[in-house]
Amino acid sequence: MSEELSVERSPAVKKSPSRLKKTRYRLTRQGKIAATILLVLAVLIPTSLAVGLGSSLEQAKAELDQLRQSPPGPPAQGGDSAPQGEGAPQGSGAPQGDSATPVEKPEDPGPEVPAYQALHPELYAAPHEWNTVEKSKVCYLTFDDGPSARTPEILRILENYGVKATFFVVGKDTGQARQWMRDIVDAGHTLGVHSYTHDYRTIYDSVEAYLDDFAREYALIEEVTGVPPQIFRFPGGSINAYNGHIYQEIVAEMTRRGFVYFDWNRQSGDAVRNPPAAATLARNALDKLGTSSRVILLMHDSKGHYNTVSALPAIIEGYQNAGYTLEALTPEVRPIVYAYPNP
Repeated sequence: MSEELSVERSPAVKKSPSRLKKTRYRLTRQGKIAATILLVLAVLIPTSLAVGLGSSLEQAKAELDQLRQSPPGPPAQGGDSAPQGEGAPQGSGAPQGDSATPVEKPEDPGPEVPAYQALHPELYAAPHEWNTVEKSKVCYLTFDDGPSARTPEILRILENYGVKATFFVVGKDTGQARQWMRDIVDAGHTLGVHSYTHDYRTIYDSVEAYLDDFAREYALIEEVTGVPPQIFRFPGGSINAYNGHIYQEIVAEMTRRGFVYFDWNRQSGDAVRNPPAAATLARNALDKLGTSSRVILLMHDSKGHYNTVSALPAIIEGYQNAGYTLEALTPEVRPIVYAYPNP
């Protein structure tokens, strides 16, 4: 058994030294090459980094010194463009002595204009003075809702007493109504717009609706009489249960168009379905006589107002006896109007 072992080991012993020696030689040569490479890299890399950093630092330092020595330049686009000079805020844009181009500001469009101002471009009152007539001890008799069959009777009474009055008429477009309107103007009285339809719900639905109704009556009066009206009275007065949401707009628009409106501070009480007796109407009209220097008296001129016609002589005499003159309204008269309620 020992010979077998000896025989097996003998070749290995003879060959191994040569192989081990050859292998050791190759490793030693490669290691030297690797070590050399690593050494070179270890020297070059830090040196390169140091050189690069040093160069960058020198360049940054040079740029910083240059910035400190150079004068300030213009700001970036979008900054303040006001010229820098005496009184200019610090840090403003252009260099001294350089004029900046002024920036044009857009025009202020102003408040928004309501579209209804463009409606009925013909609907403007003739130029007139405002509030230049303010007499004392004067009564203005006014009749709403005409003309009617009562109109000729009222005109005769006014003529008999030599007084003038004002008629705020509605849209009665018949041959007879047209003649009565001409008679009013021919007698020297004032004709004003009341309404064409006299339908509160329709005309006070909007400012546009009011203008449409007003324009129809305005055109009718001008066509019939040749005299464009300048004054008017709101159906129900300037402030009523139907126009609370728009009365200020309507008043402003009608005033802008040059028209003058009149409310009242006295009334006969004939604005009911069944008017009271003539004596009662006269007493109502003369109530608190003398307490107001200027009186605008509301009465009505429609077919069923017989008692108004009957009361008219006593009303006229009552005011005349108290020293009042009775005249027709004009656009120059300072109006009596309802005060706006507190909000």
